[in-house]
Amino acid sequence: MRILWIKTSPLHPLTRGGDLRTFHLLRHLHQRHEVTFVGMTADAGQVAGAQQAGEFSTQAVWAHEPRTSLQLAKWKFLAGALFNLTSSLPYAVARFRSNQLRRLLTAKLKEERFDVVVADFLFPAASLPWELKAASKCPWVLFQHNVESMIWRRRAEGKTGAAALYYQGQRDRMLRFERQASRRFDGVLAVSEEDARIFKEEMQLSNVLGVVPTGVDLDYFQSVPRSASAVPTVVFMGSMDWYANVDGVKWFVEAVWPLVQRQMPQARFVVVGRKPPPEILALATSGRNIEVTGTVPDVRPFLRGADVIVVPLRIGGGTRLKIYEAMAAEVPVVSTRIGAEGLSVEDGLHVLLADSAEDTAAQVLKVLRTPVLAAELARHALEEVARPCSWAAAAQIFEAACVGLRQQGSVS
Repeated sequence: MRILWIKTSPLHPLTRGGDLRTFHLLRHLHQRHEVTFVGMTADAGQVAGAQQAGEFSTQAVWAHEPRTSLQLAKWKFLAGALFNLTSSLPYAVARFRSNQLRRLLTAKLKEERFDVVVADFLFPAASLPWELKAASKCPWVLFQHNVESMIWRRRAEGKTGAAALYYQGQRDRMLRFERQASRRFDGVLAVSEEDARIFKEEMQLSNVLGVVPTGVDLDYFQSVPRSASAVPTVVFMGSMDWYANVDGVKWFVEAVWPLVQRQMPQARFVVVGRKPPPEILALATSGRNIEVTGTVPDVRPFLRGADVIVVPLRIGGGTRLKIYEAMAAEVPVVSTRIGAEGLSVEDGLHVLLADSAEDTAAQVLKVLRTPVLAAELARHALEEVARPCSWAAAAQIFEAACVGLRQQGSVS
């Protein structure tokens, strides 16, 4: 097939879950198909990342939309919120709308023939040249890594005053946009059964094709030797420029970590992830045995040296690649239920689930104090991800869905 793949950012550096999922899928699809990747860059780092597109695509073209000083300022969210008040689009979508991206796509669709057009995440939908859809004579597919409106629903929970009004407004705009935009595609692919259910039942979409499961590269995470930590080590792994991760780490440090340290004062907490904001960086000097690494060249030594991985997320959607990666590295996982949402893991067998601060601390301490339990969790987790959880298998499912659409001729 000739695939036109559209995303609002480069995939490199491979530090975010969605980028990792797309990279692994495209890497396998590219072995069998011709992939044209159309994306956006916003700064020097993304321009550098764009140069690695040959790893997963036949050709790549880019719309460069430099971030303004407003967007880079500390008060960028407030500024964006104010400018977005008169827009019908949710802010999370409007900030990626690009006339330059639209022109690039228009030129590609007029000059070349494709067998399938894929919008990666919801955000490109605001820049697609929809007037060319029928003339393209191929199916357009939305690959949804999350239910975006669910994320905003969770962000709105517990807010009061002006913040409540803003978040509720964004939640409602996102739900309208997500439902309307999703219906315009010939097919929607989700990453979990729960997301697919929401699309079908709550949004009443009739074009949901199915689920592309989360994969993991077992050999990659097993290739680094397991190392014993000198002191009990708790690790969080995730991009620290993603608000859900920042929220989760702050909650863990404020509500859970003191309970752990009360029982095990020598324990240390390591936050591994790119671009930590100032409030996260400050944790390293708080005197609470907390280390903040920032960007690291390889997460495997941190994973393989951890006694337990925590996933204390309270916001989010889709699936968590970090849990499968920890399982592949044979490290016990303690997660909230939202953190493990969408993965085929069983509480008490593959991971330990807890939502309150007290229960989370108790589960972390149980793992740290009980080597036999930690080893059993790690063994069962490794056995689970050693089953058909490969990215090659996930790519075959994605490919089959696209081929099926083409054969059905379901192009509106």
